[in-house]
Amino acid sequence: MKTFLNLTNTHKRALPPEFASEDVRYTEDLVEHFLGEFTEEGDIVLDPFMGYGTTLLVAERMNRKAYGIEFDSNRWKYVQTILKAPERAILGDSKKLHDMSLPKFDFSITSPPYMGKHHTENPFTAYSTEGAGYEQYLRDLQDIYRQLKEKLNPGAHVVVEVSNLKHENNLLTLLAWDVARALSDVLRFNGEVVITWQESYGYGYDHSYCLIFQNS
Repeated sequence: MKTFLNLTNTHKRALPPEFASEDVRYTEDLVEHFLGEFTEEGDIVLDPFMGYGTTLLVAERMNRKAYGIEFDSNRWKYVQTILKAPERAILGDSKKLHDMSLPKFDFSITSPPYMGKHHTENPFTAYSTEGAGYEQYLRDLQDIYRQLKEKLNPGAHVVVEVSNLKHENNLLTLLAWDVARALSDVLRFNGEVVITWQESYGYGYDHSYCLIFQNS
């Protein structure tokens, strides 16, 4: 497995105008790389934070069966219009994976909603409600992956794309390291792949990390 990738931060499919200002998608090329690395045709994939459906679109093109969960109904409705199998796009809350009727998964990839240490909105409600702070955010994310672990086949890999965050006044949130630490209490941490982006990435950096975990 390569531990360093250089990718272009551009998208093959433009979002509708009503979503253009919210475009924080990871790229199709990133998903394609990790699907090729960790899955085969026919494998079942989960994106617990589906967003605008990038994982599901690429998986369909590569003959994988992908499911996605999205809290925001407008994003979910949009994704349903672009998939061959729209029934695999689920409107719901990933904090309630236990309650969802889902198959066993061979692989999971996502970029979770980000939170800075000083932010107050709840990322898991599409930032529509007040949260309970950064430490609770990390505990909630850990619990989501604890539930996800029960739906993974033995040996299945999990990829989480995440960045550290630079804020104004030289404030930092070491989000990537904190997520790695939280999820490594649930799944075996196999290391990280550094992704450098040829176009602007945001969050104060020109790179992000794909954290690699395994259900072992």
